[in-house]
Amino acid sequence: MNDRRKTGFILITFSMIMFSPFIMNLVGIKNPIFQNLGFSRDTLAPFYSWGLSLILSFGYILYTFRNIPCILKMQREISVLKFIGILSAFAGGLLEEVIFRRWFMDFTMNLGYGAILQIVLSGIIFGLAHSMWFLFKRELRFALLAMLSTSMLGFGLAIIYVISGRNIGPCIAAHVLINLVIEPWLMLSSVSGE
Repeated sequence: MNDRRKTGFILITFSMIMFSPFIMNLVGIKNPIFQNLGFSRDTLAPFYSWGLSLILSFGYILYTFRNIPCILKMQREISVLKFIGILSAFAGGLLEEVIFRRWFMDFTMNLGYGAILQIVLSGIIFGLAHSMWFLFKRELRFALLAMLSTSMLGFGLAIIYVISGRNIGPCIAAHVLINLVIEPWLMLSSVSGE
């Protein structure tokens, strides 16, 4: 199987797993985690939270372009793989923010941890989860770089979550925007080793 097919298979598998909570919600199995995502008029986050989420998104996208040039080169490509990446961008951005920000950070807050420790733990866990991507080629260097860069992104998203009054909307928007631009090419670069 070539690298593009492997990447498509991996993204479809992850997308199916990530879409399952949404499908359960649609068929009537309600999950309180998906309530109040911060996009309704009554629950909208402060404007500065949205501005910070845009700054973080564009900063991370530019960082990725600079450090993994093949992702920038592939931006104009229209393909089935790009379509799969777009689908996974929405599911991944929403579900990961619900898990790593809302669920995890609120859980640690309820245990009595302060905001700084919540931010640090959330970022580290987020980075560890994303270091698994680069283990497809079994190269520890890639895994460590992935963990470091996504931990930094996780710290930024966690800070936005805290300063927005624990409103997850700006975090979801930032994560989806990042995924829309760099997926599926980031996964392809990890599978191919570029």
